[in-house]
Amino acid sequence: MKYKISNLTELQISALREVVNIGVGNAVTSLSKMISKEIKIEVPGLKVELIEKVPDFAGGADKVVSGVIMHVEGDVEGYIMMMLPQEATETICKTITNEEEVDIMSPLNQSLIEEVGNILAGSYVSSLSNFLGLNIKLSPPMQTFDMLGAIIDHILIEMSQKAEHALLFDTLFMIEGNRMNGIFLTLFDPDSMDIILERIDKMI
Repeated sequence: MKYKISNLTELQISALREVVNIGVGNAVTSLSKMISKEIKIEVPGLKVELIEKVPDFAGGADKVVSGVIMHVEGDVEGYIMMMLPQEATETICKTITNEEEVDIMSPLNQSLIEEVGNILAGSYVSSLSNFLGLNIKLSPPMQTFDMLGAIIDHILIEMSQKAEHALLFDTLFMIEGNRMNGIFLTLFDPDSMDIILERIDKMI
């Protein structure tokens, strides 16, 4: 591995944050059209964390979250996850569907959360692809409701333990005045991270 993800420069972090912000801007437009409601999404911070520390950062390995997982393939390989606490998931579903009592395990609401994650991740991948000139594809979303530690372990098994660090983006959703916090997490294998950072360095 040529680059150490744990030692990203401020310019590299700024470039990655810009990619995310562009993607989020496109996602907001798509989501607003889908749900016909005013929506805002902010990504105030980017953090690089050891994977084993991700659950602690997000509230603990035993914290139950609603996760949307997508496999990234093409010029780079990895996974993208959107993770929402149960209360945030319920608020998103309630705000969009106007249900008084929300069952987040219902097929309708699971599909809804999948689509929110799919639009957000798809916009991010499209932004990354256009910004860096990479051919990147995204698998269909898979929705899961489990303890955070179990979700992370599953992804690491899928990646054969290749990734050591994760890029975490704090994600703040605002739908018609309702505020919800979540985490947008990306895991790239070392070779893929080298490709991304090398393209960024050539640009800056």
